[in-house]
Amino acid sequence: MPKEKSINPAQAQRKAEKAKAIKKSKAEAAARRNEKLSRRNPDRLEKQLDELKAIESGGGRLTNHEKNLRDSLEKELRAVLKARDSIGNSAQTYGTGLKKNFEGNFHKERNEKTGCIALGKRRRELSESSDDSDVPEEVKHIPMPRDTPPPIPKDVLDKWYQKRREKKGIFIDKKDSNTNLIPLGDNARNLGRANGNTEESMETEPKLQSQTVYEAKPVIRDLRKEAVAFVPTVVKTKIEKSKGVVEPEEAEELEKEGYLPIVKSQVE
Repeated sequence: MPKEKSINPAQAQRKAEKAKAIKKSKAEAAARRNEKLSRRNPDRLEKQLDELKAIESGGGRLTNHEKNLRDSLEKELRAVLKARDSIGNSAQTYGTGLKKNFEGNFHKERNEKTGCIALGKRRRELSESSDDSDVPEEVKHIPMPRDTPPPIPKDVLDKWYQKRREKKGIFIDKKDSNTNLIPLGDNARNLGRANGNTEESMETEPKLQSQTVYEAKPVIRDLRKEAVAFVPTVVKTKIEKSKGVVEPEEAEELEKEGYLPIVKSQVE
């Protein structure tokens, strides 16, 4: 007799958990796929499919690419409709696309006024429409705001400001009017400039005249220092030798070249 296989309960439990996890992952993948397909607009797919069918029904001939496109559109449209049916009420609605009626058939939603399909516009349900009965009585009596008033003419503003100044006791001559003379607040009642100084007091104060003195001196140059700066190195070394102790032969050469003074006794 063949030997019966021993059943390991731990291994069986792991297999069951693995199968359960695989089943759960497949269900999640299918739900994600259905959600992604439900977001597609079936009207757009049906419109493209109708255009290809119209070419074929009108006696035209489709190319291989157009035939493959037609088959893929039919397949994709069936998948989108199936995904939207599986999701149900949570599927995204499009006001311009296919809409189910009470009989379960799809029909084009048209505008009630024009009778045309409203492109890119979602229809509002009747329950969402606003009604005047919902507005409370207190809100109804609130007046609507007016439009922006027109600008006030300059003459009217000048007269108004003039009356305001006269009430405050400020009189300004229009000929010599200056906006800087108008007080800015209660603490600046003195007409004039800063610190209460009027134009008359400013004129009486002595004005300081700035005096600028220009002076030119001759440039004194020390030519000896400038000449030393350009002494060749050979001459410089011979001058340094003449200042120190030198052998008789070198002294004669320096005397001939003029680096050492000639002694009178030697000349005699």
